[in-house]
This record gives sequence, structure tokens and C-alpha cells, in this order.
Amino acid sequence: MDLTLIHWPSPKGQVPVAEFMGALLKAKQQGLTREIGISNFTVALMGEAIAAVGAENIATNQIELHPYLQNRTVAEFAKQHGIKITSYMTLAYGEVLKDPVIGQIAQRHNATPAQVTLAWAMQLGYAVIPSSTKRENLESNLKALDLKLSDDDMAQIAQLDRGHRLTSPASLAPQWD
Repeated sequence: MDLTLIHWPSPKGQVPVAEFMGALLKAKQQGLTREIGISNFTVALMGEAIAAVGAENIATNQIELHPYLQNRTVAEFAKQHGIKITSYMTLAYGEVLKDPVIGQIAQRHNATPAQVTLAWAMQLGYAVIPSSTKRENLESNLKALDLKLSDDDMAQIAQLDRGHRLTSPASLAPQWD
């Protein structure tokens, strides 16, 4: 496999981070996976994962990240340690597609709101994994690769952050940063 990651940290630390990260590192060393990573890890949990296997062995932290939840504390900590961020729900279940600020930026660039939002995340250095059931949306999303937003565009989108988390299952979610 190219990447194996822990999708959610163990609820209430039932399985220690060092234990499951050690198992992932062993799988990598055995050639069963090319990279290992984490998902939905807070700063504290990333610290535990780094202590267990070293930051150089953590390819990514996959987190909910979109204009309404920019998760800056987690993203900055990951960046300081050389861990890439993978953004899931980048379009916030489509909520950001109706945002007037994003709509105005899209008009200026002759682009779609989805393209603007994906370009925003990629310009910040994040990998994005948008989902769609429609082939035309998938094809359209690829055009975000060619879209260059201005500093002003990026600043306007930065102002949209309101800590609006869409995924936080009570049985799995850690105490968020």
C-alpha cells in the first residue's frame, strides 16, 4: 500500500498511541506500506505520535479543514515538524459553495466556488481529497490545479474561519484544539 493511517485516535487512549504507531512503523519497515500517517490527531496526539516513531515517519495528518474550519493550530504544529496536512471535507459538505465571498472570488477568476476552495487549500500547501458522485464535478475540480489566487483572495478566505466543525463523533473524537 502507498499509505496506511490511523483514521481516528483510540478513544480515551484505550490503545496507547505508541502501541499503534509502533505497529504501523513495523509494517512500513517490513515493506507492507510505503508511508504511514494519522488522521484527526490534535497537537497533543501528534506529539505522542512523534515521540513514538519520529516525525520523519509520519507522512500526513488527515484533518477536517475548510474555509469555515481552518484548523490553524494543528496545521502549524504539523508544518513545524515536517508533517504534511491532508484536508478532508475541503468543501464543507458543499456549504462553502454557497458562500458569497467565495462566489465573488470565483467570478473574478471565471472559476467555480469548488475550484476556488480547492485552490485555496492547495496554495496553503495542503493535499485535498474532495469527493463527488458526479464525473463532471470531478473533472471540474481538477481545474483548481491551474488556479492561482491572489494574496487578497487568500486573505478574504482566511477571514471565513469560524471554527465550524462538521465531523466530531462523540465516541471517537478527541478534545479538539
